[in-house]
Amino acid sequence: MRKIVIFLLLFFVAAFGKAQTEANCFRVYLHDKAESPFSVERPQDFLSHRAIEKRSRFGIAVLEEDLPVNPSYRSGIVAISDSIRILSVSKWMNTVTVYCPEEADLQSIMELPFVDSIRAVGFYQGMVDRVLHYQHHESSLEVGVNDTLYGVGEPQIALHNGQLLHAEGYRGEGMLIAMLDAGWTGFDESSYFQQLYENGQIWGTYNLVPGFGNDVYCGHSHGTSCASIILSSIISGWDTLVGTAPKANMVFIRTEDPDYEQLIEEDFWVNGAELADSLGADVITSSLGYTDFDGQFDYSSCDGITSLASRAATKAAHKGMVVCIAAGNDGANEWHKLSRPADAEDVLCVGAVNADSIYAPFSSCGPSFGGRVKPDVASCGWNTFVVYIWNDDENQEWHDYIVSGNGTSFATPDLAGLATCLWQALPQLNSLEVMQIIREAGHQFATPDTLLGYGIPNFYQAWLDHRTDTVISVQESYLPHSTFHLYPNPCQSTLTIENPDGVHINICIYDLMGRVMYADGDFSGEGERVLNTGNWPSGVYFARIQRRTGNAEILKFVRE
Repeated sequence: MRKIVIFLLLFFVAAFGKAQTEANCFRVYLHDKAESPFSVERPQDFLSHRAIEKRSRFGIAVLEEDLPVNPSYRSGIVAISDSIRILSVSKWMNTVTVYCPEEADLQSIMELPFVDSIRAVGFYQGMVDRVLHYQHHESSLEVGVNDTLYGVGEPQIALHNGQLLHAEGYRGEGMLIAMLDAGWTGFDESSYFQQLYENGQIWGTYNLVPGFGNDVYCGHSHGTSCASIILSSIISGWDTLVGTAPKANMVFIRTEDPDYEQLIEEDFWVNGAELADSLGADVITSSLGYTDFDGQFDYSSCDGITSLASRAATKAAHKGMVVCIAAGNDGANEWHKLSRPADAEDVLCVGAVNADSIYAPFSSCGPSFGGRVKPDVASCGWNTFVVYIWNDDENQEWHDYIVSGNGTSFATPDLAGLATCLWQALPQLNSLEVMQIIREAGHQFATPDTLLGYGIPNFYQAWLDHRTDTVISVQESYLPHSTFHLYPNPCQSTLTIENPDGVHINICIYDLMGRVMYADGDFSGEGERVLNTGNWPSGVYFARIQRRTGNAEILKFVRE
């Protein structure tokens, strides 16, 4: 039984498992989505505006598999008994995962005409309803970051020349990262992260695991440390740590149960990936992995197909997200190979090195079963600096420290943050293209191996190599009727942005190479904003205007 493995120099969190007994949780496979009230012609009924905008931008079709599970099928299952609880639902896999303690009820489910098959996935005692909680804050593009001082975290950024990408102005502005993890204990209490809430960078929290209510800020601190690698903007004497995408926005999605290791957690992971898609996330970072589940699987399961989560990870990549997944920490153990869903096709499986580019002996090895290159790339996961938070129960006080730790769990967010910045810098590329140029930027792309894959990417060089390749294919607006107006268009010395409703919006203007020309995260209550464009080069520009609800429009204009 393996859980999240975190080896810290100053602390160690040992995951534990409770003995599995006879299953009471089951994955129900459905035949179809017949007579669904949802339609691919009305994606706004089940996808956010941000998600629709991104699909429109990259020509990603809304398919039948994107339709939510038929509500009548869900209600038909729970109508069988008051004891049945729906724990997770996957639209891509067309499954409903349920708590069903009575064998007779399980037989009744199997007899439903729309049910194809049933698989046992776990046992829970003291089941509670799953509760989703979405907490939204006003977003802002401004985060105080020192341009040159990275503190103890400098080596883990400099490994990829990420500091040079930051110096060009790319620190994740306007991008959304979905982190799938086990919990963010104390993150909201830490003084280190209060500015993230004040600046509106934490867009929401979602719990998909039974037993935690709507609170992701309890249960485990693994997510806290992982998020700190990306979002930290800590500049205070010796306590200085700047993350790999400190201006990015993030949602926290709990898909991992820290008390159990059961097949049902793959269902939660799938649910989390689909949620990230519906929110319009640009990047998924997941430092979670599954291996044998107490002897149920062997290495042949790491083929990218056997695992439900692996198939979902591939779908997430094809639906417009850069997907970064930890390879695992079994390099020196009997299992040795990578974990699932890091075996998925078209995702970035991340192995670990130290800041001197030396392979970390705990980092799980490839290839995938079948011979595909895995890991894809490597990042700093050995002596990586993170924030660790613990609560002094006696004095009821939170304590936060910057400490050094090991694990592909840390290599993954280190790389995911820089992948976020790179995509911000190259908005003309789609998710698959971004991941491919990251592979190609690896120091051993021509001779990949089973330890580091294509190697350690040089993100700055990747940007230089692709910054002028193609023109962004963006429509005038992703809405039939734009709420905002830009004039004159073409413009010369000034550009007026009209905000007729006076709503709170963020504005980010970038050129064809993805360079940010103007950013303002506090435009509200005004009818218009006049920008001085007199010093801008002639050419085509794009204005991304984001509402506080997360909906956005992209408008094109020309500076003569």
